[in-house]
Amino acid sequence: MTGPAKQRQRVFSWFSWAIILYNLGVIAFGTIVRATGSGAGCGPSWPRCGPEFVPVDPATETLIEFSHRASSAAAGVLVAGLFLFSLWAFSKGHIVRKAATASLVLVIIEGLLGAALVLGGWVDDDISVGRVIAVSLHLANTFLLLGALTLTAWWGSGRTGPSLPLNRKQLRWLIIGGVTLTAIGASGALNAIGVAVFPTDIPLGGLEDEFGSLAPVLHRLRAVHPVIAVVGGMFVAWIAMKLSGRAHMATQRLSAAVAIIVFSQMFVGIANVFLLAPLAMQVTHLMVADVLWIVFIIFSASLIGEESEVSLGARSS
Repeated sequence: MTGPAKQRQRVFSWFSWAIILYNLGVIAFGTIVRATGSGAGCGPSWPRCGPEFVPVDPATETLIEFSHRASSAAAGVLVAGLFLFSLWAFSKGHIVRKAATASLVLVIIEGLLGAALVLGGWVDDDISVGRVIAVSLHLANTFLLLGALTLTAWWGSGRTGPSLPLNRKQLRWLIIGGVTLTAIGASGALNAIGVAVFPTDIPLGGLEDEFGSLAPVLHRLRAVHPVIAVVGGMFVAWIAMKLSGRAHMATQRLSAAVAIIVFSQMFVGIANVFLLAPLAMQVTHLMVADVLWIVFIIFSASLIGEESEVSLGARSS
């Protein structure tokens, strides 16, 4: 590889990791929009914010919602730039190009799902089935987007990509772990809506209010989500430790990081409950969940990359 090519790929690596950090900021901003009840700040219009594209003398809720839309649009532009950069920095058919392409497709879907939430009126105090489905899809797509961006950055930093044949048993466990984290995240997103619609500063009336037939589903989730999160999180930590038994030290450290973040998230969740879910704790809880997902993706890519190196070494010998 020539000097200019190495330099392009080095810059690409820094750029791709920076985009991940920026997207985490956009996601955190989305939590602020929901927690402050600003989801309808621009009314039921998109891409306009009310009658205008750029609101003049906006109310606080409008300013928050418009700022989130602007930051999300900027994220889309950055990911599009990352895609074009990958075409310049890597050869045709390179796995980084494929990951960057997936990132571009997913960020477009992310924008469309955000628009659907607004146009469907699935914001603020709405607790319809449509909102439950849309929010769950939005969370799943956000995880997929972060995963694609993480793989783009990981492989773009010179890490070994997968090669066929893959270890099916190993891959199956990694997929189960990823689906589990996505399910936990979806329940957490719905729980956050429940907290916003049914504030935690209102005293609960006991088990009947939480689980009774008249209790809204999102209200019941306030008690169910912690159980899902603890059991699912420990299961994911177990998967990471199980698969890393014979891995290289770097991959073992990543598996340990997965376990540490899982238990850290449990403490953050407990604090969130006892402090009655203040905005700062909600943002922290979400950010730790996203970091856990990213580290699990890196662990998975590192583990699969090791298998590929062994397979390639065996073929060459």
